[in-house]
Amino acid sequence: MTANDRELSLTRIFDAPREQVWRAWSDPLHLMQWWGPAGFTNTFHEFDFRPGGAWRYVMHGPDGADYKNESIFVEIVPLARIVIDHLLKPRFRITATFEDAGAGKTLVTFRQLFETAETLDKVRPYAEPANVQNMEKLAAYIATIDAQTRDLTITRTFDAPRALVWRAWTDPRHLAAWWGPEGFTNPVCELDPRPGGAIRIVMRGPDGAEYPMRGIYREVVAPERLVFTNFAVDADDRPMMDGLTTVTFSERGGKTDMVLHTRATALVPMAVRMIAGMEPGWRQSIERLAARLAG
Repeated sequence: MTANDRELSLTRIFDAPREQVWRAWSDPLHLMQWWGPAGFTNTFHEFDFRPGGAWRYVMHGPDGADYKNESIFVEIVPLARIVIDHLLKPRFRITATFEDAGAGKTLVTFRQLFETAETLDKVRPYAEPANVQNMEKLAAYIATIDAQTRDLTITRTFDAPRALVWRAWTDPRHLAAWWGPEGFTNPVCELDPRPGGAIRIVMRGPDGAEYPMRGIYREVVAPERLVFTNFAVDADDRPMMDGLTTVTFSERGGKTDMVLHTRATALVPMAVRMIAGMEPGWRQSIERLAARLAG
């Protein structure tokens, strides 16, 4: 018996660079938007993206039926390869590989290896078209990412020592005083500035509307560099916008040069408006930071 007797395989070239396709596979906020056959949606309960990490989720069919899934990540080679074992019956192993296909395109090879040829014969009538539909959904989703994504870089020199600027970014009492556009306050500002630590902020607008945000610190190199995710969420804590922010600080003659780069992607239609206001919101926030440092 050969792997071919037990395996489904398909390839697809996506009109997007490999980094973008990889992000759609490796970031659960993106993956849940497209994973599964046509008409299916997902609720992710656990997504520990590392070798040995668990992936638990429920797929919701268009007829209202729920399908529980439990998997484990076997191998992850960034930008190149993901291997996943599906632990519930029918058991199978997914191997997805990613290759540059020239001109900003990416070749994805998707393999699904079942325990026995008999198992594959039994599931083939629905598994084969489901895999094709899955890749169709991925292609459609990737095509929307550029339209829903915005990058912004802001550079600013503060007339303050780097230690003070760093404190303004990492002490919740200080961050709460300047974070957000003009006229906004932050009744909730909780920071744990260490790798893996959480950040949670609730902004309140002049009209009383509240805008919650949460994220995780990926890098904290005091007093030089901060990297954190930032997700705008709705009242039920469902992500609406996915962001990644990197801030670097360098000292020059008692002053501090700051470079802020942030990238955000709208995950729901209403977040497109939030993306449009990202630049003025950040610039007003940095102006408030400058005023606080001057004071």
